[in-house]
Amino acid sequence: ANAEARRERIIEMSTTTRALGTRSATLATTRGRAARRRGGAVRAEGGDASAWKPMAVTKPNLVNNLDGKTTRNIDGKVYTIEARGDEVVVTDKFGASFETRVNKAGVIEADMSKKTGASAGDDVDFASLQITDFVGFNAKYKIPEVVNGRAAMVGAVLALLSKIGGGGSVAHQMFTAGGFSSMLFIMAAVTAATIAPAATGATSLRGAIPDENATFPDERLPTTWTATAEGVNGKVAMVILTLALITGN
Repeated sequence: ANAEARRERIIEMSTTTRALGTRSATLATTRGRAARRRGGAVRAEGGDASAWKPMAVTKPNLVNNLDGKTTRNIDGKVYTIEARGDEVVVTDKFGASFETRVNKAGVIEADMSKKTGASAGDDVDFASLQITDFVGFNAKYKIPEVVNGRAAMVGAVLALLSKIGGGGSVAHQMFTAGGFSSMLFIMAAVTAATIAPAATGATSLRGAIPDENATFPDERLPTTWTATAEGVNGKVAMVILTLALITGN
C-alpha cells in the first residue's frame, strides 16, 4: 500500500512539474510576443515622429501674441506658420503646405514628409520654360528687364573705371573687338547668375527674379535693398549708358 501511495505521489509530482513547465513556456512566449509588439510599436512611432518637426512656436503664442502669423527658420529653411480659425497652416517659401498638429505642450509641429498641397501662385517650373519666356515683352517676370538692368549697372561701373583709367569713351570701349567681347561676357555672366538659383533648384523662378510688388517685413533694410530699388537703379544705368553712346562720352 505504501509503495502504491509513493508511486501515485511521484506520478502526481511529475504531472505538476510538466504543467508548470508548459505554463512557464507559454508565459515566456506571450511575454516575448508582447515585447516584440511593444518594440515594433516604438519603432513605428519613432519612424513617424522623425518626420514631425516642431515649428518653434506654440499655438497660444501664435494666436494671442503674433497676430496669427509668423515665420520660423527650421533646419535652414524658412516656413510661414499661420492660424486660420481652429486650424494651423504651415507653408514653405514655394507655397507648399504640410500636415500639422499641436502636441501636448501646445507646440505646433509639421510633417515634413507629407505635402498636403501646393499653392505657389503664378510660379512656374523652371524646366517647363521656353526660350520665349526669357526674351520679349511677354517674358516671365520681366526677366529681360532684370538682366539688362543688372548688366547695365555692372557695365556702367566698369565703363566709368575704364574711362578714368584712360580707356576712352563708352562707344570706343564697346565697339572695339575687346570691348564688344567684354560686353557679351558681362551679359552672359549676369544672365547665368540671375537664373542659376532657379535652374539648380535652390529657389523658385519667382524667388530668383525680384518682385517689385512683394513686401518683406522681416528684411533689415526694407527701404534700400528692394526689388523696386534695383529696378530703378537698373533703368538709370541703362539711360546713362545710352546717353554716353549718343554723346560719345
